[in-house]
Amino acid sequence: MSSPQTAPDLPPMGAGSADATHRPSRRRWGLVGLVLIAALALGLWMLRSAPEMQSPGSRDAKAAEAVRVAGPQLIAVQPDSPLANKLDLRRVAAERTAAPLLTVTGSIVARLAPGQGSADARWDFSQLELATTYADWLRARAEEPYAEQQLSKTRQLVAARISAQTQVVERLRRLVSAGTDAPKDLAKEEADLVQAQLEGQKEVFDAETAFKTAARTRTTLERQLFQAGVDPELLTQAAEGTAILVAEVPEGRMGMVHKGQAAGARFFALPGEIIDGHVSSLAPTLASERRTLRVFFELDEGNAQLRPGMFADVGLGTEPRDALFVPSDAVLHVGGSDYVLVQTQAGLWHVTEVQVGETTGTSVEIISGLAPGATIIGSGAILLKPLVVRALQS
Repeated sequence: MSSPQTAPDLPPMGAGSADATHRPSRRRWGLVGLVLIAALALGLWMLRSAPEMQSPGSRDAKAAEAVRVAGPQLIAVQPDSPLANKLDLRRVAAERTAAPLLTVTGSIVARLAPGQGSADARWDFSQLELATTYADWLRARAEEPYAEQQLSKTRQLVAARISAQTQVVERLRRLVSAGTDAPKDLAKEEADLVQAQLEGQKEVFDAETAFKTAARTRTTLERQLFQAGVDPELLTQAAEGTAILVAEVPEGRMGMVHKGQAAGARFFALPGEIIDGHVSSLAPTLASERRTLRVFFELDEGNAQLRPGMFADVGLGTEPRDALFVPSDAVLHVGGSDYVLVQTQAGLWHVTEVQVGETTGTSVEIISGLAPGATIIGSGAILLKPLVVRALQS
């Protein structure tokens, strides 16, 4: 027999039925409250974010009002704008300095060692080929005046010989006219005169060729010495204990170098020591492959015991002078030129081209293009570089 089934428990009638009836109503009011709270929060967020909800066009318009290209090489920056507050303004003043105008790297190519005897025999060179070329140049330099002297003497001799033979011919012509000498004797002397003229022309031509060859050889060897890094004239004029150093100066910096300019060399082999010297000469031509100018320096080695082949950093223009320094961040490089922003009036800046020198710490020297007392933009100038490019193109 199957067990009897029990009826499920049923809630009692009365209070329990009322709770079941009101439970959906409570949930509905709870949802409505959450919606109201969310709407209130959204409204507050929109009020706070209203400036950020502006259209891109309005933001661009405000940025355009803060900074713009005002004309050729002119940029306008609205004073007290957020951008203007990021710019560091500097007033340029001259200061006394002996810092180098330009620093280049070079090496010693020749040194005149102290001692007795001819200086020509006491030169030490950095390369054997240099020593050989120098010896050939000395020989060619001695042969040239000798060849010139031979040419002068040959011309005098030929002229005297032709003059003597001309006098003989003229005398015979008078005698033949007087009937005292035979015409055949005159013809022979006239032939000798022509022969003397021809031989004289050949002798003069040979002497001229020898002189031109000697001069050409000397010039060629001088050019070879220059190309190898030696000014031959310095080798004939230098004092004992002189070292000749050669360095390459970029074509764009040629205007910063001149003969007699003071210089100081810091050798890698002599840390902490500066050897004084000066620019002795400049090469007559540029190096076509590197577009550089070869500059020759004379250094007084003193007790430094310099040796050919030693490398050094050479500072040019170490004479005390008044110089202008600006922060390195103030200089903007556009194309192949350098520019700074110079204030013309409140909020208006002129894009000014300058020539820069050496960098010292966080500052760079301005060689030309800027006057003392000018107000420039230092730190922050890079923020305006896109407008600088546009101002230069307008």
